[in-house]
Amino acid sequence: MRLASRSSARPVAHTIGICSLFGNSLLLYVSYKNRHLLKAAEFFIINLAISDLSMTVSLFPLAVTSSIFHRWLYGETMCSVYAFCGVLFGICSLTTLTLLSTVCCLKVCYPLYGNRFKYSHGRALVACAWAYALVFACSPLARWGVYGPEPYGTACCIDWTSSNREAAARSYTAVLFVFCFVLPCGVIVASFAQILAAVRRSRRTMEQHASARSRLGNIQAIIVKVGR
Repeated sequence: MRLASRSSARPVAHTIGICSLFGNSLLLYVSYKNRHLLKAAEFFIINLAISDLSMTVSLFPLAVTSSIFHRWLYGETMCSVYAFCGVLFGICSLTTLTLLSTVCCLKVCYPLYGNRFKYSHGRALVACAWAYALVFACSPLARWGVYGPEPYGTACCIDWTSSNREAAARSYTAVLFVFCFVLPCGVIVASFAQILAAVRRSRRTMEQHASARSRLGNIQAIIVKVGR
């Protein structure tokens, strides 16, 4: 049953990998061709494409060949490298999305601050996203957390089962869950909730303004008719 489920999921994974490769490559090509037109906030879109493309290029070939033979083919060292790249690029992508949602929220809800966002701010925040991801990706290499094979044995990631045996791995898993899942997702949800609320307020204001103008127009028409 497990082998059948992996075989059925393999074409889907291959299709996603190919689409990611061509889609992100196309985005980077178009961005390079129109680099003089880019805005500061669009650095996050470019960085997201870079991290996603890097994940596809570094992980996809190893995962595909290993899945064909139903086992990890590249040894323990490459297993750690594979897991490191997955954590690095994955956290960088999520952090970039978090920063992008925050900047969008500032521009929509707090334009006084959002309009001050410059290219230097975008570059600095992108660098912070990579540094943030690098800290969590390097931690298992420094023995805080453990990299190891996934349950199916065809790829590698964080060894979640080590949390049941080692206190260091348990603390790493807890910190990773809070700062690389709960916190980013919370910020993203809060940012878009504020954007949605601001859009609704703006629409309500426009509808009230349009209604007031319509009433004023009706009153003027009545006055004209009465005057006649």
